[in-house]
Amino acid sequence: MEFLLLVLLTSVVLAVVIVVLSLVKTPHYRLDAVSVERFLTLVATGQATENDWSVFTSVPIRHNPELEAIRLRCVELEESFYLGQTRSGHLLSEAGIQMIEDMLQELRENKA
Repeated sequence: MEFLLLVLLTSVVLAVVIVVLSLVKTPHYRLDAVSVERFLTLVATGQATENDWSVFTSVPIRHNPELEAIRLRCVELEESFYLGQTRSGHLLSEAGIQMIEDMLQELRENKA
């Protein structure tokens, strides 16, 4: 009798876990143009962190080719102009910041 009760209880717990896991959705990192614009503004003003930069440059933006092109340009910038966290807060050299500002301008023009 105790064995049957234990099997029944285990089955119920297992069923509840399966139902909960099937209902919980995986979080998605899905950027839109506004989010990319905010991020680039943070980089240009020296308010972005190294972690912000790392996440942005590491995760492909598959749903939007234009935003993916911007991300890839940032990856290229990283190779030549990335300084890491500095006293000024800027992650990029002045030339890199200028390129970020150019990308921001293009993004704003395309949005309008």
